[in-house]
Amino acid sequence: MKRVYQYFSLLSFLFAAYFGITAATDLRAENIDQFYLNIAYCALFLGIMILAFDFQKQEKAEDVS
Repeated sequence: MKRVYQYFSLLSFLFAAYFGITAATDLRAENIDQFYLNIAYCALFLGIMILAFDFQKQEKAEDVS
């Protein structure tokens, strides 16, 4: 199960990076509505990544005890 959380967090990071890069290009193109939408998606996937890391840490702590 530890691998699942690692892959899930990696996949979330890749999606966050994609939306971050897309947001940067929208900012340069002065497309502000699309920029804010991509920033929101980026923040969402970064939050999911942190949550997956936390689940992994909790599972590791349960295995030790």
